[in-house]
Amino acid sequence: MASHQLAAGATEGREVFEGFGTAPIVVFYLLTLVTIAIFTYGFWRRFAKYRTGRAAGRLNLNNMKRVVVDLSSQRTIGKRDPYIRVAHFLVFWGFIVLLIGTTIIAIDEDIFGFLLNKPGWQFWHGAFYVGYALVLDLFGIGFIVGLLMLANRRRSKPFRLDYGRVDRDDYDRGGYSRDDRVFLGILLSLGVSGFLIEGFRIVANDFPSFERVSIAGYTVALLFSWLGEAGSDTARVVTWWFHAGAALAFVAYIPYSKAMHIVVDAVDLLVTNPDSARSLPAVADPASPGYQTMESFTWKEYLDFDACTKCGRCHEVCPARTSGAPLSPRDFILDLREAADSRAGIKLWYGGGAEPRHAGATEVAGSVIATDTLWACTTCMACMEVCPVGIEHVPTIVELRRRLVDVGDVEPGLQNAFQSLTRGGNSFGKSAKQRARWTKGLDFTIKDLRKEPAEYLWFVGDQAAFDPRAAEVSRTVAQLFHRADLDFGLLYEAERNSGNDVRRAGEEGLFEMLRDQNRDAFDSAGFQKILTTDPHSLNTLRHEYDLEQPVVHYSQILDELVSSGRLSLKTLQGRATYHDPCYLGRYAEEYDAPRRLIAATGLEFVEMGRCRENSFCCGAGGGRIWMDDSGLEERPAENRIREAVALGDDVRFFVVACPKDMVMYTDAVKTTGNEGRLEVVDIAQLVGRALETEGALAG
Repeated sequence: MASHQLAAGATEGREVFEGFGTAPIVVFYLLTLVTIAIFTYGFWRRFAKYRTGRAAGRLNLNNMKRVVVDLSSQRTIGKRDPYIRVAHFLVFWGFIVLLIGTTIIAIDEDIFGFLLNKPGWQFWHGAFYVGYALVLDLFGIGFIVGLLMLANRRRSKPFRLDYGRVDRDDYDRGGYSRDDRVFLGILLSLGVSGFLIEGFRIVANDFPSFERVSIAGYTVALLFSWLGEAGSDTARVVTWWFHAGAALAFVAYIPYSKAMHIVVDAVDLLVTNPDSARSLPAVADPASPGYQTMESFTWKEYLDFDACTKCGRCHEVCPARTSGAPLSPRDFILDLREAADSRAGIKLWYGGGAEPRHAGATEVAGSVIATDTLWACTTCMACMEVCPVGIEHVPTIVELRRRLVDVGDVEPGLQNAFQSLTRGGNSFGKSAKQRARWTKGLDFTIKDLRKEPAEYLWFVGDQAAFDPRAAEVSRTVAQLFHRADLDFGLLYEAERNSGNDVRRAGEEGLFEMLRDQNRDAFDSAGFQKILTTDPHSLNTLRHEYDLEQPVVHYSQILDELVSSGRLSLKTLQGRATYHDPCYLGRYAEEYDAPRRLIAATGLEFVEMGRCRENSFCCGAGGGRIWMDDSGLEERPAENRIREAVALGDDVRFFVVACPKDMVMYTDAVKTTGNEGRLEVVDIAQLVGRALETEGALAG
């Protein structure tokens, strides 16, 4: 196997195996074959694991453009963190270009030069070589800078990179930290040793003028010129073998380490469904709902487990983790990864695999993942929104909850809510005939859509109909709609709970019953559009009811009425902040209508640090409003109120646009001792106070 020779007359270029005899070259290629075999075996074991997963129907090439943009710009990696985006951008593109550079050498040397024996086809010399050398040096410098930025960040020990568990402290995760250091160390050693080889070669060849384009290599050569040609050549050979060994070790290491995410993440982004939490999958087996064993998971979920880079972003934003509950989305995914690897017989170099207490477990819910961990989730989707690699935590948690519901492992408060919903169609245990009792006291009658048609069906929801605090807001909304001559009506006692939180609590059968009852009521009513005051109902009506009519939130309607002049407002005095409801923000992606309404009232608006896509959860979603939260260190709503109070004493209004938020934050203001300091006010109440006409609405 001859080393590469420069084409006749060419002065720019170099030999791949300069100064190497046949024996070292043969050794290198034998080691390469061994490396490929180790990599192929490890990769095949991973692929075999994915093949055991159930079908997911996720192959959608329409996502390709989005994924290319996400990866090339590192948009998802750098979300809300410019430093990390720059670092990952440099590492990503440095790695890609250096990989392309190595591939070019393999094509030129191994394919054209050796296998095909076509030296005339070889191109790695002359002007091409000069351009190649410049580009690779530039991207190589960026690669090293990016790695040093990431190393510096880990040295600062940010909270989200602390692998300590939230539920216990008797589990050693030192292997994860070692894997991180090895991964970073190998990449850094490859980048540095590559430039050292280049520099030593330039000295050994007496500083060829064309090598000046090798910015980093030429600089290294100048620094080590004191070695002389002979000393530099020896250093080049030693460093070459170190570099080659590190490169081969890295390739072999990929399927058995964190480095696997290099392969998996792009695929996971390609098959991710951004609506998977908005529209949950139906039960695969009605006779046995939910996930019982590791065999229940889909190949997409197995891919999710391996895609996790342990970046801790989901861990950082999770309201359950923040409040002291035993749930971290990161720990949840890692526990499932370890269980899946143990089942597949996959051994990672640093250990890994299922914990001894889980090694023989057949049940996932309640064993691999603790029951209280699963019930802690608020389904706020903060974990999925912030995840840079497309992991879908919420649907997986719901599948495991379905299993808990099926075996009767349900928190008492939640069980009571299920029973009330089954009997009367609402979680308050009230008669359906009381659903429209909140309308009493209005000086007009709201249409009954079962008897006469209207443009809008107002789907009120349980909280807005039965809770006195939220019902007061409903009356204000009705008065505003009436004042603006909006054509709307109700279903009265025919309305049932939408089932959004019922479904996310794992009771699929009850959800289907409520959905079917509501759809029957819709079929018997005359309307063109649906509006709702409940963002939770907004989600399930829009994404899970298969309706022909559009579904909108009342803040969007009020925004239209104000902007069109149908509601004319005067200027209010004071400063206000606004809380983005999870199901209006992350789920429905509506952030601007409530803010425009606040601006229309003339109040000075102050944004909380966690806002819009990064808004913090009130703690009520996913059925948590029906569960006992007395054991939490600090309720999510209390945490949020403290954030609002920290904005300053002159921020007097905490504006909400969700009935559950009205309830949760009204309570939190009291429990945090901020009554009289901060007023929780619904966006409709603000508009009512700002009406220019006489008799502005109270409240």
